[in-house]
Amino acid sequence: MAAVLANDKDDSATEIFVYTGIGEFFPYDVVRARIDPSVLAIPMYAFIERRQLQKVELHEGIREIGRQAFDNCTALKEVQSSDGVERIGNSAFRGCNFAKFRCPPLVTTISQWMLRSCTRMFSLEVSETIIQVVENALGDCHSLRNVALASNTAVEWCAFSHCSDLLHIFGTEEAMVNALRNRFAGLPIHGKMYYISYYPVDLEEFRNIIMSENGELDPTGFQQDRLGMTPLHILACSTVQCLELYQLMVDKYSANLIVEDAWGAKPLLYAVWVDAPNEIVNFLLNSYQSFYPDHVFEWSTMVITLGRRDAPTTGIQNLLDIQSTLSPEYNIDWDQVFGVLAVETELEYHMSPKTFCFLTRCSIATRVNVIGVKHFRDTMADNWLCEYNDCSFNRQEWHTETLTKLEYYESEYRKLKESTSLLELALWKMRMDNSILEQGDAIGRGNKKMKFDQSDFRLQCRVSCGADHVVENVWPYLLPNDYVRAYVYSTDEEDDDNSDSDNE
Repeated sequence: MAAVLANDKDDSATEIFVYTGIGEFFPYDVVRARIDPSVLAIPMYAFIERRQLQKVELHEGIREIGRQAFDNCTALKEVQSSDGVERIGNSAFRGCNFAKFRCPPLVTTISQWMLRSCTRMFSLEVSETIIQVVENALGDCHSLRNVALASNTAVEWCAFSHCSDLLHIFGTEEAMVNALRNRFAGLPIHGKMYYISYYPVDLEEFRNIIMSENGELDPTGFQQDRLGMTPLHILACSTVQCLELYQLMVDKYSANLIVEDAWGAKPLLYAVWVDAPNEIVNFLLNSYQSFYPDHVFEWSTMVITLGRRDAPTTGIQNLLDIQSTLSPEYNIDWDQVFGVLAVETELEYHMSPKTFCFLTRCSIATRVNVIGVKHFRDTMADNWLCEYNDCSFNRQEWHTETLTKLEYYESEYRKLKESTSLLELALWKMRMDNSILEQGDAIGRGNKKMKFDQSDFRLQCRVSCGADHVVENVWPYLLPNDYVRAYVYSTDEEDDDNSDSDNE
């Protein structure tokens, strides 16, 4: 059967490729895909290296996702879960762009390299039915934080290799695995919250979980688990984003709003990171303002966290918008932010050039906006969305060049203001002199100074002197040549080509 394109009713601007089976070629430029109901197993390599693909819709009849089916789909950030999936092959989602991932409940093994190098993924939900995590299944998941294992889950050597955030807390993989197996020991509310996508409970059931028959609140809801998380942290990381559940937890455990986990993060950060619905983010905002209006947030540190972990730029912008609402008097310490992010380190090599350039733009937005020349503002926006080679992009050099470019246009704008101000004053003075001469016979020489000092006369001359029209036509001749960014990056192949031309 041939593939077809269908318009998504939820987003008419985006076409959806409907995948219908083995042997079908999947285009490289497709952004969204839907698996046809006739497909019960996604074959191996079906979508491999489709780097434009962002979202895939499964159906409940899917039973298997084959080996390397979505391998290296570096833009893939959402796979709508199907609880019918029983097996996921090796490297099926290696290198994908997930922030969160829910493993289907019938899957019993996290296979080799299944989620390896999902560097953005900070929350992984796995059911208690997982009996084995294979070698390198989750290797290089640097951002991984919210994850738990059943006490009997077998974990092979190096299954969590180079999971930087977890290793930062536990030091060794052995200690990490032991902590994840016992994460919710003696903490029933935490466990219920983590597994809520597998064992759904309605609001009244959850209320009965946290309240005893005599109306006493379960005190374990205030405690922190092995990762330093409260139930509110876990909810903020969850694939289940339910406003009523947030309302219940904040009502009963409001103190958890300002509790920091092992990485120093509050629930608000995870809600932004997981891209929670606006109604939930707004509820949290109102809750902080109601319960802790004077609480001090480490906004600069939060920006660094999202930047290091290459969080979606929409999430970063959302955090900055929240900061302007909760703490309008606070100024992000961008020197601190770039003092950390501009330096290449092993723990953050996966931050994309796009994210770094976005943060750079955020840091200078106020300065750019006060430049009163549209040409300069537009030029400052050049190349923000260019595709850069991760291996050759130099953060420090780019940031320095951007600041140099901004300072250049700020300086040129000041010069233009001075030049045009002098021109406007000269035209204004000429208009007053001419008006006085024209009226000289009528008002007499003795009244010349009096008329000259009258504010209404001066204002009238300023309006009618024609400065607006003159400056508008003179302005283009005063603009400098466009700034040329000195920063140059090249691939090894380009370097070889340049060296050959030099030799010739």
